Amino acid sequence: MTSTNRQTLTTSSVWSSALLIAGASLGAGLLALPIQTGLAGLFPALSGLVFIWALMLITGCILVDAFIDLNRTEAGLFTLYRQELGKWSSWLVIPSFLLIFYGILVAYLSGSGSVLADLLHLPRLEKLFMLLFFLCSSIVVLVGMRVINRANTGFMVVLVASFTGLVIVAGKYMDGPNLLYRDWKFLPSALPIIVTAFAYQNVIPSICTSLNNDRVRVKKAIFFGTLLTLLISVTWIIVVLGVLPAKDGPNSLLTAFHSNLPATVPLDGKIHSKTIGLLGMLFSMAALFTSYVAVGEGLRNFLADLLAKVQVGPPNAGKLTALLTFVPPLAVTIIYPQIFLTVLDIVGGLGVVVLFGLLPAMILFRRAGQKKKLLPRALAVLLCLLCSALVALECSQELGLLRVNPQTEYHHGK
Repeated sequence: MTSTNRQTLTTSSVWSSALLIAGASLGAGLLALPIQTGLAGLFPALSGLVFIWALMLITGCILVDAFIDLNRTEAGLFTLYRQELGKWSSWLVIPSFLLIFYGILVAYLSGSGSVLADLLHLPRLEKLFMLLFFLCSSIVVLVGMRVINRANTGFMVVLVASFTGLVIVAGKYMDGPNLLYRDWKFLPSALPIIVTAFAYQNVIPSICTSLNNDRVRVKKAIFFGTLLTLLISVTWIIVVLGVLPAKDGPNSLLTAFHSNLPATVPLDGKIHSKTIGLLGMLFSMAALFTSYVAVGEGLRNFLADLLAKVQVGPPNAGKLTALLTFVPPLAVTIIYPQIFLTVLDIVGGLGVVVLFGLLPAMILFRRAGQKKKLLPRALAVLLCLLCSALVALECSQELGLLRVNPQTEYHHGK
């Protein structure tokens, strides 16, 4: 192989992995970002995005170093944490995994019903739409990886095309004064949803294996993949915040926030365009479907591993795994249908921060201590403090000990 061909192969592999990382990050969290972060204002929202992007980039690189040093291609994050931190870590890893997987599935099911019911103006059929989405998406997961890959590729094309169309069409309706709104006090409560939108670390073992455990190439893939996620998120937030007012009227950020609605619903109501309605529905459903299928497959595999450890063998294991994967989130969504933004907030503030923020920081602290390196250990302490603060903030809000409400005294140009 010539040096030119080798360079082409290397570049292609890095970019393919970067797109996989971006795909793992971009999903229904993108639908929630403008509503949750927009109430803090454009500049606070962008500051929060850059901060969380840097945090998640660093923790991802920590996991890459640890996984490559582990040198076990068959291992996953569960094995990695046990190896690096000891068996006690299972008490954090297992609940965090289950919170993330179950929570995101609940959010996606809730979002599917809300999106279709609101965009089609058929609110009474919300649960029916949710059930149809549940059946179609769950069947795809159960059929197998070949169908998953084909369906996911098709919906990713729809997602990119519809997102591009939304940005172009909605951008024509932007109102400059809307972007001047600021409420820095609301930013801390918006950080958990941003964390959810930058959660990609579950694909790190696959990326390391596909790039032959080359640290430089893997970290390049993570950098470019998360940077692409950041750029798309920034573009989306600017457009939505430019179109929607902070609190004025039924199609404001505040109304969508209190109604647990994704951004495409108030956009459709504000612009009153059939094109926006169609693009919004396609974008929403593509984002929900690709994320639901990926998370559903991940949860099914995770539960299969747990059942294998407690010696639940065939033929019951497959059926039991399927039931445990899909029935609990369906039941929760039926009981609490309007829970989209709330669940994503909890998932980001607790599950993702602990699993992909706090635990990697603890790994860095342990490894830096063994090598007696002061700077990495100081970084590990800082990361632990930041992640602990995010967890404490989310717990305080969920327990009612701290209430951070969006500013309502708003007028254009303030």
